[in-house]
Parts: sequence; C-alpha cells; structure tokens
Amino acid sequence: MPFSVGILYSAQTFLKFICGTFMNTSEFTSVFQRFQATTSTQVLELSKNCSWININSMGNIEVSEHGNEILMQANMQDALRIQLKHLIRKYRPSWSYLLHKGRKEAFQYFPPNVKQCFKEAELINSYEPAVIEWWDQLAFIARKNQEDNKLRIGRAGEELSLQYEKNRTGKNAVWQSIESNLSGFDILSCVSSSDASPLCIEVKATTYTDLFPFYLTRNEWSVAETSQQFYFHLWILGECPELYIVDKNNIESHIPFNKGNGTWESVKITFDIETLKEISIKGQ
Repeated sequence: MPFSVGILYSAQTFLKFICGTFMNTSEFTSVFQRFQATTSTQVLELSKNCSWININSMGNIEVSEHGNEILMQANMQDALRIQLKHLIRKYRPSWSYLLHKGRKEAFQYFPPNVKQCFKEAELINSYEPAVIEWWDQLAFIARKNQEDNKLRIGRAGEELSLQYEKNRTGKNAVWQSIESNLSGFDILSCVSSSDASPLCIEVKATTYTDLFPFYLTRNEWSVAETSQQFYFHLWILGECPELYIVDKNNIESHIPFNKGNGTWESVKITFDIETLKEISIKGQ
C-alpha cells in the first residue's frame, strides 16, 4: 500500500501540475518516467485509486473533488492529513481497525512507513483542535469498518447454517435475522426431517483458529432460556469451515447475574477449541 511520505508529497505536486495543464495518462507517463520521489505510473495509479483525479470526455486528466480537497489545504502537512484519511478509507489496512483505541495504542502497531507518515503529518503528539478532530473522524471510520467486518463474518456463518440445516432436515430454514434483529435468534429451523417442532439457532462465527470469542446479548439469552429447542451454531471460518453445535445448557454457567441496580446487557464468552470439541453435540 502506498503509505509513503515521498509518494504522497509527489502526489500533491502532481495534482498542482494537473491543474495547469491538459494532458492524458499516456502523455503523462511518456513525458515523465519519474515524477519527483516516485514513478509517473505510481503517482498516477495512486491518484486514480484514491479518486483524486478524473478523466474527462476528451481523455484528459482533471483534478477531482477529493483532489481539490487536498489542494485547498494551507500547507503540505495539512494536505498530508487529508491524504492519509483518504488512503485509510480506500484501503482499510489491518492496523486501521485499531484507530479507535487511541493514537498511542494504534501507533505501536503501525508499519515503519506508516509511522513516518503520521509523524510527518504531526498527528502523534499534537493536541491541536484540528488533530483531535482528525482522530475522532478516523476513530468513527474504524468503528464502522470493524462493525462492517463483523457483519460480513456473521452473515457468512448464518449462510453456512442455513445450508447445514437444509442438508440435515431436507427443508429450507427461515433466515430470521434478516427479517428482524429483535428475535433473539438467527435461524428458525425444525428438529428433524420427521419432526416439524421449531428449533431456534443462534449463529456465531469467527476467523480465529485457537479461540472462539463471541458476544451474547441479554435478549438472545432470554430467548434461549425460554425456548424448548435452542442451539448455538459456532462456526470457525476458513477454507474448510468447522461447525460446533452447543446446547444452551453449556452456555448457562457463563451467563452473569444482575446485581443491585445493575442489569447486564451483553457478555463476552470465550471457548478454547478443546473445550468446544468436548461440549459440541456434533462437529463438521
């Protein structure tokens, strides 16, 4: 990924250059083999990928709205901050999911070239209002990206459970979490191919391979407690997804109690794989 101070500063100069000329991409790369600290191809690809430029109806390069946002900054440092924000939104690097933890926490996990970019932009030690606002914006983006990723993983697990239940019972289960997220379970199936009694299934999924952490809400547990037939499908995703089916009785001992004026809303439960193997009704 193009998190390099030299490349980003080169892109700033490239945007200024484009503002004053009419040139298409072929002309640009043929005239400039290198452009400041990088190659013409790299600066062109970066600018296209981050939507800093557009190609008009004549085939010429134009600075886009995002590109103008960079050019409007008072200095190269402020422009670099905007570039970093655009890059993080575009590429969603793995370390960006830590941005909401706070800058000192996140910074220790940055690759060296990324650390240099953040230092150059003076985003690490300054308490200027603009810097605090930058971090608040990126923390919001990081939380949203994290939630999006959790949702994708969760949906993948639910799809696997739907197929598993179709294979097991010969019937199509109801994808309840699509219809309502207040039901307290994700899949409505049946006990067996010969028993149409309802079976509620709460699906949890992870990409971890040695531990299985998941969150259980109070509503999910209330429904599990009062349902006659309720199972947990715990999926470990990968090339060959693994399923562990856990009865609600094996979850009960991990549920907290309300105390005094406090009421629990969600609990994090973590199983190691050996424990899952022991308590699972059936694995796949």
